[in-house]
Amino acid sequence: MTSTSRPLSTRTVTVDGLGPVPVTFSDTGSPANTGQSVLLLHGGAGPLSVAGFAELLPANERVIVPVHPGFDGTPRPPQLASVRALAAVYAQLVRDLGLTGIRVIGNSVGGWIAAELALAESAAAASPVSSVVLVDAAGLQVDGAPVPDVSRLAPDQIAQLSYFSPEKFRIDPATMTDQQRAGRAANFGALAAYGGSSMADPTLLDRLPAVAIPALVVWGAADRMIPIEHGRAYAAAIPGARFALIEEAGHLPQLEAPAQLAAVIAEFATESAGHPARVSVVEPEDGDIALTGPIRLRILEDGSTTSHRLGIAEITIAPHTAGPPQHRHARHDEGFYVVAGTAQFTVGDDSYLAGQGSLVMVPPGAPHTFGNAGDEPVVLLNTFTPDLYVQYFRDLRAMLATPGGQLPPQAIVDVMARYGTEPATEYATPSG
Repeated sequence: MTSTSRPLSTRTVTVDGLGPVPVTFSDTGSPANTGQSVLLLHGGAGPLSVAGFAELLPANERVIVPVHPGFDGTPRPPQLASVRALAAVYAQLVRDLGLTGIRVIGNSVGGWIAAELALAESAAAASPVSSVVLVDAAGLQVDGAPVPDVSRLAPDQIAQLSYFSPEKFRIDPATMTDQQRAGRAANFGALAAYGGSSMADPTLLDRLPAVAIPALVVWGAADRMIPIEHGRAYAAAIPGARFALIEEAGHLPQLEAPAQLAAVIAEFATESAGHPARVSVVEPEDGDIALTGPIRLRILEDGSTTSHRLGIAEITIAPHTAGPPQHRHARHDEGFYVVAGTAQFTVGDDSYLAGQGSLVMVPPGAPHTFGNAGDEPVVLLNTFTPDLYVQYFRDLRAMLATPGGQLPPQAIVDVMARYGTEPATEYATPSG
């Protein structure tokens, strides 16, 4: 039935609007286990892709690993045809099993299911879910960061996009049996039924701020199947979410870097259980220098200490220096506190001089820019709530580090779009 080696059970759950749905799953523990319960949700690679990782979770935890209906030969009722519906099935399953204190961990489409489950459980009167972990999760539409249609990719192409070390995971189609080909086609059919060719819900990003359950977003730095911009968007949209990056991993960190993933999840479990948080101290010569030249930007807080609620940068502007063209942010507020000098702010057709001690707050949608028209340097403390826009400056730095070091205007616009920002083209840039 399935490629996992664990004993399987099948239980029929009944969900309003869906009726009875048979769910096949493995269960590593017993109701007598004293630790938390874990619902471990696989992605398009199937249950085998998370089976080994289940062994790394604490031995006293009860681990439930469902096979998404339609995968590995399991039946899928035709009415079960969306990720949101599948999340409702699993919400009922954990209640039928009498589980409490559940940690939900999902990879790829499993992460998308976990996000929908977090939304549903955040609105529930009494939820058994204590936290969610989204590992390279599908589900979002992010401008400038498209997701390929996996059903149109050959196995070699999937490996190339999915792994930090693709050569370790390549599949030679010539060695596949007819049964394996049929199983792969059936799995892709189920995946398409749940997520469509885009593997995204255009409404999900705007709904995520309603999540009220502790959340961790983990991403493999080499994921080319679902780009890192999706992970940062998830973390920025979910209140209080923490973001963690695993360097030598792609779309399936549980296969390429299982020990690192387990350690990150264990740390999150400790923190979300109420243990003391860490304090960040950035000395005057520390921080992350993202931009140099007439405008120097030093990242003081990238959101990792504040669960991505707040990012902070220091901007130093040389005399007679114009800032960027006017632009608008759609998904974050921006603040500027003038530490030294007198800054010039332009908002639409209006210009303002803000001296030392002034605070300028820019809400989403307001066109704005800043610069220094004076004879003395200007120092600004720049805040981002949430921290979404911090990564924009790191992306610019990475692009400037490439041969040539010049960025055409359209390239900058493309990077801005990743972070909900666009030029306010009807307004001119003020001179410095």
